[in-house]
Amino acid sequence: MMKLKKLVDEVLMLVTQPAKAWRIVARGATTGIMLRNFLYPLIALSCIINFIGKIFGSGSGGESLYPALVKVAVLCFTFICTYYIVAIVIKRLTPRYTTEETVLPKAHLFAGYSMVIVLLLDLCLGLFPNFRIIGWIAQFYTVKIVWDGAAVLMRVPEERRLGYTMIVSVMIIFVPIALGRIMSVLSVNL
Repeated sequence: MMKLKKLVDEVLMLVTQPAKAWRIVARGATTGIMLRNFLYPLIALSCIINFIGKIFGSGSGGESLYPALVKVAVLCFTFICTYYIVAIVIKRLTPRYTTEETVLPKAHLFAGYSMVIVLLLDLCLGLFPNFRIIGWIAQFYTVKIVWDGAAVLMRVPEERRLGYTMIVSVMIIFVPIALGRIMSVLSVNL
Protein backbone atom coordinates (compact mmCIF):
# COMPACT_ATOMS: atom_id res chain seq x y z
CA MET A 1 0.00 0.00 0.00
CA MET A 2 2.90 2.32 0.77
CA LYS A 3 4.38 1.78 -2.69
CA LEU A 4 1.05 2.65 -4.33
CA LYS A 5 0.90 5.89 -2.34
CA LYS A 6 4.47 6.72 -3.37
CA LEU A 7 3.61 5.99 -7.01
CA VAL A 8 0.56 8.25 -6.85
CA ASP A 9 2.64 11.00 -5.19
CA GLU A 10 5.32 10.77 -7.91
CA VAL A 11 2.73 10.85 -10.68
CA LEU A 12 0.93 13.82 -9.15
CA MET A 13 4.17 15.72 -8.65
CA LEU A 14 5.29 15.08 -12.25
CA VAL A 15 1.93 16.24 -13.56
CA THR A 16 1.36 19.23 -11.29
CA GLN A 17 4.92 20.41 -10.54
CA PRO A 18 7.24 18.94 -13.16
CA ALA A 19 10.24 21.19 -12.44
CA LYS A 20 10.16 20.30 -8.74
CA ALA A 21 9.71 16.60 -9.56
CA TRP A 22 12.72 16.68 -11.90
CA ARG A 23 14.86 18.27 -9.18
CA ILE A 24 13.93 15.41 -6.84
CA VAL A 25 14.73 12.87 -9.56
CA ALA A 26 18.07 14.56 -10.26
CA ARG A 27 19.07 14.30 -6.60
CA GLY A 28 18.97 10.60 -6.17
CA ALA A 29 16.83 8.45 -8.43
CA THR A 30 18.39 5.51 -10.22
CA THR A 31 17.18 3.63 -13.25
CA GLY A 32 16.49 0.50 -11.21
CA ILE A 33 14.38 2.39 -8.70
CA MET A 34 12.49 4.17 -11.47
CA LEU A 35 11.76 0.91 -13.27
CA ARG A 36 10.69 -1.01 -10.13
CA ASN A 37 8.78 1.73 -8.36
CA PHE A 38 7.42 3.88 -11.19
CA LEU A 39 7.45 2.69 -14.78
CA TYR A 40 6.69 -1.03 -14.48
CA PRO A 41 3.95 -0.54 -11.85
CA LEU A 42 2.36 2.19 -13.97
CA ILE A 43 2.50 -0.04 -17.07
CA ALA A 44 1.05 -2.94 -15.06
CA LEU A 45 -1.72 -0.76 -13.66
CA SER A 46 -2.53 0.51 -17.14
CA CYS A 47 -2.67 -3.06 -18.46
CA ILE A 48 -4.94 -4.22 -15.61
CA ILE A 49 -7.30 -1.28 -16.07
CA ASN A 50 -7.36 -1.80 -19.85
CA PHE A 51 -8.08 -5.51 -19.36
CA ILE A 52 -10.99 -4.70 -17.05
CA GLY A 53 -12.21 -2.09 -19.52
CA LYS A 54 -12.09 -4.56 -22.40
CA ILE A 55 -13.82 -7.37 -20.47
CA PHE A 56 -16.55 -5.18 -19.00
CA GLY A 57 -16.58 -2.63 -21.84
CA SER A 58 -19.54 -0.35 -22.26
CA GLY A 59 -22.25 -0.98 -24.77
CA SER A 60 -21.62 -4.36 -26.36
CA GLY A 61 -20.90 -6.21 -23.14
CA GLY A 62 -17.15 -6.23 -23.63
CA GLU A 63 -14.85 -8.72 -25.30
CA SER A 64 -14.16 -12.32 -24.59
CA LEU A 65 -11.15 -13.24 -22.47
CA TYR A 66 -8.66 -14.23 -25.16
CA PRO A 67 -8.93 -11.10 -27.39
CA ALA A 68 -8.74 -8.92 -24.28
CA LEU A 69 -5.58 -10.72 -23.13
CA VAL A 70 -3.98 -10.33 -26.55
CA LYS A 71 -4.75 -6.60 -26.63
CA VAL A 72 -3.36 -6.09 -23.14
CA ALA A 73 -0.21 -8.06 -24.01
CA VAL A 74 0.24 -5.83 -27.07
CA LEU A 75 -0.23 -2.77 -24.85
CA CYS A 76 2.37 -3.96 -22.32
CA PHE A 77 4.88 -4.83 -25.04
CA THR A 78 4.26 -1.47 -26.73
CA PHE A 79 4.99 0.55 -23.59
CA ILE A 80 8.09 -1.40 -22.63
CA CYS A 81 9.49 -1.13 -26.16
CA THR A 82 8.61 2.57 -26.28
CA TYR A 83 10.59 3.15 -23.09
CA TYR A 84 13.70 1.46 -24.45
CA ILE A 85 13.45 3.08 -27.90
CA VAL A 86 13.05 6.54 -26.38
CA ALA A 87 15.93 5.93 -23.95
CA ILE A 88 18.21 4.89 -26.82
CA VAL A 89 17.24 7.97 -28.83
CA ILE A 90 17.87 10.20 -25.81
CA LYS A 91 21.31 8.63 -25.27
CA ARG A 92 22.27 9.32 -28.87
CA LEU A 93 20.62 12.73 -29.07
CA THR A 94 21.75 14.32 -25.81
CA PRO A 95 25.49 14.72 -26.61
CA ARG A 96 24.49 16.91 -29.58
CA TYR A 97 22.57 19.25 -27.31
CA THR A 98 24.66 19.51 -24.17
CA THR A 99 28.31 19.27 -23.17
CA GLU A 100 27.52 17.77 -19.76
CA GLU A 101 29.13 14.34 -19.39
CA THR A 102 26.96 13.26 -16.47
CA VAL A 103 23.64 13.29 -18.32
CA LEU A 104 23.98 10.08 -20.34
CA PRO A 105 23.29 7.78 -17.36
CA LYS A 106 20.14 9.83 -16.77
CA ALA A 107 18.71 9.04 -20.22
CA HIS A 108 16.72 6.08 -18.90
CA LEU A 109 15.35 8.15 -16.02
CA PHE A 110 14.36 10.90 -18.41
CA ALA A 111 12.63 8.47 -20.80
CA GLY A 112 10.74 6.64 -18.05
CA TYR A 113 9.48 9.59 -16.07
CA SER A 114 8.62 11.54 -19.24
CA MET A 115 6.16 8.83 -20.26
CA VAL A 116 3.88 9.66 -17.31
CA ILE A 117 1.18 11.47 -19.31
CA VAL A 118 1.01 8.83 -22.04
CA LEU A 119 0.66 6.08 -19.42
CA LEU A 120 -1.90 8.00 -17.36
CA LEU A 121 -4.02 8.74 -20.39
CA ASP A 122 -3.93 5.14 -21.50
CA LEU A 123 -4.96 4.10 -18.01
CA CYS A 124 -7.90 6.51 -18.05
CA LEU A 125 -8.93 5.66 -21.60
CA GLY A 126 -8.96 1.97 -20.67
CA LEU A 127 -12.02 2.65 -18.54
CA PHE A 128 -13.45 5.61 -20.43
CA PRO A 129 -12.75 5.04 -24.15
CA ASN A 130 -15.23 7.73 -25.20
CA PHE A 131 -12.83 10.43 -24.01
CA ARG A 132 -10.25 9.63 -26.69
CA ILE A 133 -10.35 13.17 -28.18
CA ILE A 134 -9.61 14.72 -24.80
CA GLY A 135 -6.80 12.18 -24.39
CA TRP A 136 -5.24 13.22 -27.68
CA ILE A 137 -5.23 16.83 -26.62
CA ALA A 138 -3.94 16.10 -23.10
CA GLN A 139 -1.00 14.11 -24.48
CA PHE A 140 0.64 17.32 -25.51
CA TYR A 141 1.23 18.18 -21.84
CA THR A 142 4.14 15.76 -22.30
CA VAL A 143 5.94 18.68 -23.97
CA LYS A 144 5.86 20.67 -20.69
CA ILE A 145 7.16 17.71 -18.68
CA VAL A 146 9.96 17.08 -21.19
CA TRP A 147 10.79 20.81 -21.35
CA ASP A 148 11.31 20.99 -17.59
CA GLY A 149 13.20 17.67 -17.53
CA ALA A 150 15.49 18.80 -20.33
CA ALA A 151 16.48 21.83 -18.26
CA VAL A 152 16.74 20.27 -14.82
CA LEU A 153 17.76 16.65 -15.37
CA MET A 154 19.44 16.65 -18.78
CA ARG A 155 20.93 20.16 -18.44
CA VAL A 156 20.24 21.18 -22.02
CA PRO A 157 21.03 24.89 -22.49
CA GLU A 158 18.00 27.09 -23.04
CA GLU A 159 18.96 28.05 -26.60
CA ARG A 160 18.97 24.35 -27.62
CA ARG A 161 16.14 23.12 -25.43
CA LEU A 162 13.25 23.72 -27.84
CA GLY A 163 14.60 21.38 -30.54
CA TYR A 164 15.57 18.77 -27.98
CA THR A 165 12.18 18.96 -26.29
CA MET A 166 10.30 18.61 -29.55
CA ILE A 167 12.25 15.54 -30.68
CA VAL A 168 11.89 13.74 -27.35
CA SER A 169 8.20 14.71 -27.00
CA VAL A 170 7.36 13.50 -30.49
CA MET A 171 9.08 10.21 -29.73
CA ILE A 172 7.21 9.76 -26.43
CA ILE A 173 3.83 10.60 -27.96
CA PHE A 174 4.05 8.88 -31.34
CA VAL A 175 6.26 5.81 -30.82
CA PRO A 176 3.60 4.03 -28.72
CA ILE A 177 0.97 4.87 -31.34
CA ALA A 178 3.09 3.49 -34.18
CA LEU A 179 4.22 0.42 -32.23
CA GLY A 180 0.68 -0.24 -31.05
CA ARG A 181 -0.64 -0.16 -34.61
CA ILE A 182 2.12 -2.45 -35.88
CA MET A 183 1.61 -4.90 -33.01
CA SER A 184 -2.17 -4.86 -33.46
CA VAL A 185 -1.79 -5.77 -37.12
CA LEU A 186 0.70 -8.53 -36.27
CA SER A 187 -1.49 -9.94 -33.51
CA VAL A 188 -4.72 -10.05 -35.53
CA ASN A 189 -4.36 -13.77 -36.27
CA LEU A 190 -3.36 -14.85 -32.76
